[in-house]
Amino acid sequence: MRRGLRFGLLGAPVLYDFDVPNGRTGNGIQPIGGAKVRTLLAALLLEPGRVVPVEALKDALWGGAPPASAQASLHNHVARLRRRLDDPTRLRAVPPGYLLRVGPGELDVHVFHAHVERARAAHANQDWRRVLGECASALALWRGTPPPETVGYAFTQRLTEAHFLLLEWRYDAELHIGGPRLAALVPELTALAAEHPLRESYHRQLMLALHRTGRRAESLAVHRDLRNRLLEELGVEPGEAVRAAHVEVLRVPGGPVGSVKWVGGSGGPAGPAGLGSPADRESPAGSGGPADSEGAAAQGGAATPADLAVPYVPAQPTSGSAPRPAPAPPPRSAPTPRAAASAPEPSPMPHPAQLPPPPTHFTGRTALAEALCRTLTPERHPGPEDVTPIAPVAVIHGMPGVGKSALALHAAHTLRDRFPDGQLYLDLHGTTPGPGTPPLTPSHALTALLRDLGAEPLRIPEHPDAAAALLRSLLAPTRTLMVLDDARHAAQIRPLLPAGPGCAVIVTSGSPLTALDGARRFPLTPLTATESAELLRAVSGRDGLDAAHPLVELTGRLPLALRVVAARLAARQALTPDLLAGQLAAAISRLPYLEYDDLSVRRSLAGAHDALHTSAHEADRDAALALRRIGTLDLPSYDIQLLARLTETDEHRAEAALDRLTDVALLEETAYGHYAPHDLVRDFARELAEAEAPGEAAVDAQATGRRG
Repeated sequence: MRRGLRFGLLGAPVLYDFDVPNGRTGNGIQPIGGAKVRTLLAALLLEPGRVVPVEALKDALWGGAPPASAQASLHNHVARLRRRLDDPTRLRAVPPGYLLRVGPGELDVHVFHAHVERARAAHANQDWRRVLGECASALALWRGTPPPETVGYAFTQRLTEAHFLLLEWRYDAELHIGGPRLAALVPELTALAAEHPLRESYHRQLMLALHRTGRRAESLAVHRDLRNRLLEELGVEPGEAVRAAHVEVLRVPGGPVGSVKWVGGSGGPAGPAGLGSPADRESPAGSGGPADSEGAAAQGGAATPADLAVPYVPAQPTSGSAPRPAPAPPPRSAPTPRAAASAPEPSPMPHPAQLPPPPTHFTGRTALAEALCRTLTPERHPGPEDVTPIAPVAVIHGMPGVGKSALALHAAHTLRDRFPDGQLYLDLHGTTPGPGTPPLTPSHALTALLRDLGAEPLRIPEHPDAAAALLRSLLAPTRTLMVLDDARHAAQIRPLLPAGPGCAVIVTSGSPLTALDGARRFPLTPLTATESAELLRAVSGRDGLDAAHPLVELTGRLPLALRVVAARLAARQALTPDLLAGQLAAAISRLPYLEYDDLSVRRSLAGAHDALHTSAHEADRDAALALRRIGTLDLPSYDIQLLARLTETDEHRAEAALDRLTDVALLEETAYGHYAPHDLVRDFARELAEAEAPGEAAVDAQATGRRG
């Protein structure tokens, strides 16, 4: 085991090399007893050297439903973990949570991914000896798949994918180096191919290992079985690399390098139609002539023209761009050389550049934007100490209209040159109001992204897992930035995340998406008074607006509301800021004054409400009902007992509903058990209450008032 390791996440969370009496297992690993302590250690190691808030630790330990004794229990678990550490001062209480100090090279995941990156570079450069060494070092750290319930599904999935890649690269290296170990690869690859029947790399490597150890017929049987499975289950042909391996297996044993021979078939003496005359039946591979069906016939069936008519060039490894299929040579029936020379060559697929224009008057958020950019482009060092193990994911969250998309696009355009392989943008419609635009399903999102990356529609797998695997494969060797706007929940995001550390993802959502493991979260709040006045001046062109002007507070310092007010002022020079402020102050609801052209605070809030109201989850529907009933009473804040009476539910359901409203930033928990809406949300809730069945909300409010 590598010296210097102290913490382990590759497998169940463990401690390494701690000199604790009776704590060792004999292999330098100290297991952690108690599921809660293991989960606590994992939650801290997922954010090494950073403060993990107490609330996030409670969510990790109790799945979002902490008991009344959660605070005391958390302190006890922290104390137990601290006693297991080599240095108790590693784990400190730092408001608002706890920080676990992890030094360079002390976390196995960081060391693992450092080896992965070096193996990736060596594989791209075809330095096969170095590939073997780096893969062996990384695989020596692997203790098994980390438990998803401890570290999260996404983290587990990405580590597992990195483990698969290491195995593929190691076998590629061994196949290139050759030697006596080739025969030993066959049983290993046979087991992997059986365990992962749709992973083409293991089948390709098994084909080559069998062929190069004299088992040509079995190699062709592996290809036949894989091709049949892909066609039956996914409707696609094997990829370029598998077909190139097939051509190698079909070469005449002992013949000239690259030669293939046509034997038999269903096309009579001249072979299958379109494959040429008898004089053409023996030709160099890659020249467009037919390939040999001898091995296929040995398996009880002749090779088909689909297998043999077009040889393929193996895909070359790349280090900075998405893999592109190599062009196939023209068949024998191709036009004359002069005609072929005059035919235009297909232009390569351009790198995606899908970002909408950046916000014109981006105001404030300077420190937040800088922190976001640092998260998405972490500094990388040649050593294992500070290597980002997975593609960084940043979640920008906050209430509707607070400027999440503006910050995301501002940061994405700032970093555009750092991602030379392209920028993808996808609106997930998580809170788009109205029934005409439902949230994008993961399957539809995967199809859209794969088509944007150049995948042929007919070759996009229908099964979401296969499509997600293809997306990760296309993005793995690239440096691509992905912006996923308006996500509804974490399940909508997980299948879309790339595994390669050269990529980065920005997600915007009303919710912090705490179930999305490994993401850095950036909560947005309304602008300061000074920033609000600056935005008003920039958009409206009115110089006399300062932080003390009434429009600043009447808009709730919400960027969307500020832009609407500024647009109205810019459109009507006769409308003075003071006059507009007077109209807003005198109105029962400010929302009618906060709509202009396609900008609407009401529509933005309605999208968040409708997403809850139409949800299949009871807590979401209860949250929408609670928001409507909040509008019946004009109170500074609301508690669980009051909302239980207003919604005619028990206190447990009322608390869950309030938690959901807080989660999507429609309410703020000002004190434990007390919730208050933003001023514009209060206006919107009042409109919802008035739109309910005549008298229903008022009667409920009066009854609640009498009981109170």
